[in-house]
Amino acid sequence: MKKEDKPIALDAYQALAERYSQIAESKAENGYIEHPAIRKQLGNVKGKVVLDAGCGPGILATYMLNEGADVTGFDISPNMIELARQRSEGRAKLFVADMASPLAFVESGKFDIVASSLAIDYVRDWTVLLSEFWRALKPGGRFVFTIQHPLGAYLWYNPPTAFGVQYVEATWEGFGGAKVVMPDYYRSFEEVINPLIQAGFVIKQIVDAKPIEALKAKDPKKYEKYSKVPTFMCLEAVK
Repeated sequence: MKKEDKPIALDAYQALAERYSQIAESKAENGYIEHPAIRKQLGNVKGKVVLDAGCGPGILATYMLNEGADVTGFDISPNMIELARQRSEGRAKLFVADMASPLAFVESGKFDIVASSLAIDYVRDWTVLLSEFWRALKPGGRFVFTIQHPLGAYLWYNPPTAFGVQYVEATWEGFGGAKVVMPDYYRSFEEVINPLIQAGFVIKQIVDAKPIEALKAKDPKKYEKYSKVPTFMCLEAVK
């Protein structure tokens, strides 16, 4: 595999980190769809040893810490890691690292769960990251993650074809301040599922993330929109 020269979303998230940290939990797409979906799929994490891959500003990591998990997290963005340290009050072990490369700080067979919230989309080739997550997990360990839903992503990015993995960009305006051009990779459904199977994982569940009821009162239009077309997908795979 040819490693990408530079993580595609690094500059965007460095610029966006503070605003993302402040706004994500109250934003419809994150706080009312993706966050509830991955937390529900994770279930009871008390006493679990968890690797938070692409932890961002530590929103999921802090939730898991508060639920009684032992959390190690990493992200490509130093700004995000600093915010995660502040949010988690030093309770998580945090590293700046690129999930497209081997994770030298990760001990083999240590983790009950690898959790990843809207992060692995930014890596074109999942070969290395899935190999590293497999290595990190105990036998029977779970990989629980969210990504953009292929249907929602196709409608949003309008790529030339619905097949394969394609570089795309979108201008993000929903976090206030200056607009940020966010690079990403659109990937078809088979490009999500087959790499997991090839890495040895057994797919346990696939969830089309839906808005929670609280969004109906906060933003009825977005509740209706996302009740009809999925924007995220949550998957659980087992080693």
